[in-house]
Amino acid sequence: MKRINLSSNKFFVVVLTLFLVSTAAFTASAFSEYEEDAAAGLYKDLNQEYRITEFKAGSLEYKTLQRLEANIIESGFKDEEFKLHHIHDQLINAYYIGDGNIMLFEGLLQKLNTEDQLAGLVAHEMGHAVEKHLTEDLERNMGLSILNLLFNHFTDDQYQTMTNVAQNLIANGYSREQEQESDIYAVDLMIRSGYDPQGLIELMKIFKENSSNFKLLEFTQTHPIPESRIEYLEDYLAQKNSKNAAVNSSSENQNSSQKQPVTVNRQKFENKLITFSYPESWKFSQERALKAEIKFRYQLEAEEVKGEIFMEDLSSKTFMETSRKQFNYAAIMAEENGFEVEKSNLSTDQLNIYQLLLQREKEFKLEYFINQKNKQQMLKLSFKITGSNRIQKKKLIEQLINSIKFK
Repeated sequence: MKRINLSSNKFFVVVLTLFLVSTAAFTASAFSEYEEDAAAGLYKDLNQEYRITEFKAGSLEYKTLQRLEANIIESGFKDEEFKLHHIHDQLINAYYIGDGNIMLFEGLLQKLNTEDQLAGLVAHEMGHAVEKHLTEDLERNMGLSILNLLFNHFTDDQYQTMTNVAQNLIANGYSREQEQESDIYAVDLMIRSGYDPQGLIELMKIFKENSSNFKLLEFTQTHPIPESRIEYLEDYLAQKNSKNAAVNSSSENQNSSQKQPVTVNRQKFENKLITFSYPESWKFSQERALKAEIKFRYQLEAEEVKGEIFMEDLSSKTFMETSRKQFNYAAIMAEENGFEVEKSNLSTDQLNIYQLLLQREKEFKLEYFINQKNKQQMLKLSFKITGSNRIQKKKLIEQLINSIKFK
């Protein structure tokens, strides 16, 4: 939140994130392999300077984190685990070191009076992660390519430089815009979780009370002082309350006018490797597989939907050997070709399921990369949707995806 000297200044507060994902949207795994390594190194450094423990399952801090986690709606983070660590030091501070690890200093915890204030602090940390702020800074400061970030294609020197950049962020903080994004995210997450977002404003007042001569730094540092943060948070809450009142007044009419879901008769697709169900009006025709790695290939013809489905054995590939990497690469290529890309991780206990939603002018596409856990046979499905009824067609495709079973 503020520019600090980690070794000496006890009253400046920083809420920071080390988080590495693709710039388009969420990667299949919200916490990258690089982030895991960087977080481990930073944790080791902190552990040499401070005594660190994890909050126990029955503690208020742990319960607050669980409640916030349960209300994350961003698909890339729904199944990820954040962890709260207690640093036994009187420094008034808190930050996020990556791989789900949030560090809370005892000095700051002693200043909190309510669970809402605690929730505001933790939700803000989560906001830096979800908003991908470290990725923005790494790209700006180092010029790393998306492929480097996704697939860890960097040298030992680059790796150390990336870690140094991350450590520098802890010492200097994020920009005004990034801090504001994280504050706004925290408000929305608190509301979804049943917390009073006024707790975040109260947290800003705690920062103000413990920041000496902070007002003088407003024009010399990149981070907003608590007064300005309080102002835009109050404005945002006022706008949100006004909007909610308008929505509630018209919700009854909206509900009565909603269309009922269309019931569609379905039939079963089955071969030696998979089964799934699909609308009986859709027609699948088998196509010739030109490579030995392709186990089967089908074309789909339906009203306002064209598609392809094939299964590929990735075990012979040395680099793109997982559906996750195929998914990330496809997203990069789509962006190169001018598509707006939305990425989602829809995985279940049995299957890795990665979805791309691609839009460009009048084009609307859905792509899925699916495999059984720890298996290297990838099922890829591609759909191009035309016409105006995209939502209904997308629901039919989602029903198909949810019905897939591997033999």
